[in-house]
Amino acid sequence: MKYNKRYSVDSLSKGSDQDNEGLMFANSEGITDLTSVDVVGASVDTVRQLFSGLPKADMIAKLEAYSEEKETMISLSEYSEDKWHFTRMGKVGGYRYKIQNNEIGLVILFGSWYANMDKEGSHLKIEVSPHFISTRSVKEIWRYLNHEFGGLCRMFLENAKPAGVAVHLACDYQGFDLPYDFIQKLVTNSRTVRAYDGISTIDLSDLTEAFATYGGKNQAKNYLIGKPVAVQMAIYDKSYEIIRSDKVDYFNHEWNVYSLGVYDQTKVVRRIEARLHHSVVREIGLGLGLTFEGFDQVVEHLTDLWRYSLERNRLMLDGNPQGYIHPFWQLLMEDVFFYVPAKGHKISRKKKLSNEPIAKNIALILGNYLSIVARQGLTVKRVMAQLKLLHIYDDILLYYRNRGLNEHDLQEYVRKGLERRRVLGTAA
Repeated sequence: MKYNKRYSVDSLSKGSDQDNEGLMFANSEGITDLTSVDVVGASVDTVRQLFSGLPKADMIAKLEAYSEEKETMISLSEYSEDKWHFTRMGKVGGYRYKIQNNEIGLVILFGSWYANMDKEGSHLKIEVSPHFISTRSVKEIWRYLNHEFGGLCRMFLENAKPAGVAVHLACDYQGFDLPYDFIQKLVTNSRTVRAYDGISTIDLSDLTEAFATYGGKNQAKNYLIGKPVAVQMAIYDKSYEIIRSDKVDYFNHEWNVYSLGVYDQTKVVRRIEARLHHSVVREIGLGLGLTFEGFDQVVEHLTDLWRYSLERNRLMLDGNPQGYIHPFWQLLMEDVFFYVPAKGHKISRKKKLSNEPIAKNIALILGNYLSIVARQGLTVKRVMAQLKLLHIYDDILLYYRNRGLNEHDLQEYVRKGLERRRVLGTAA
């Protein structure tokens, strides 16, 4: 793709001098004026930090004491007055317990259904909210989650270790409407397109379609591109969403502070959000020769991750992948940063492959096993239960972990494998 030349009014008045911070973008087709565009926010919207380790017996006993109640309020520590909402979860959620405090801004998922509680595994996921992130430094966030003495993960796990991190990067802007033929001009690997009548019909956090559009009458269209297990982009009306989530005061304050008063409450704020799954973040780290398992390891590379996401799903001027990138997309890539500016790394993802001789055999066993059970009509839940009874189940999990994956990825492989074999008629 080709980039536009940038100018400002001042640089144009002086002749042909370019201005790398100018908002007038020029190419062989003409000039696009984006001086009316204001970026009013650039923030880490969500961090989902995974930890592996051995669940602590005293914490299991504490939570099991509430087994008679599906949900209640609990204290995690006798030294803290904070109250947490406790909920027992089914297997669909992947974890046994959910512990949540919206005032602090944390959701804790504990006790993986895909590993025994008396064995080490990916038993803890901590979801960190925008509110928690915006009021703390990176060092404070990581100290709260993973400090050697008193970190939150140490309350739940013995031998706790960071085991992957997913991040959502958000940019909020005013003064620009996406072109009506946005889909035709977007270069992306996503194939499926689904339309919705209004934002109220879907949940942005859970939607799994590869490419979705939605929007009501007199409302600009909104888009969801890609799957949650990859690089997903969400583009939507944030002004409307904050009313539904009752966060108007919070975001009005944040946007005013970020934009130094430029934010206009009478104008619509739209958001572009890049959501990178922990497996993607890990593979990017491996491609750079780095370890990306914890938020502290990733934070100084977030702007590069943002640019990578926009390159993977990029708006072009005429839809030609080899042509000019749309000036608005170029502005987002070059001017928006998270904590620190981009380092300019050339990002390529690299899967962590196992070198063990057993790895090839494990892959063959899984494939042949799915071909057999697909014909028997077994459900994903039943197949997972049977796999856990095999004496090589721990080897299967190790095979997956060595590839930067976990039990959830194994379940997704089983689901897709059964579906593909039944549809194509290749069951044994």
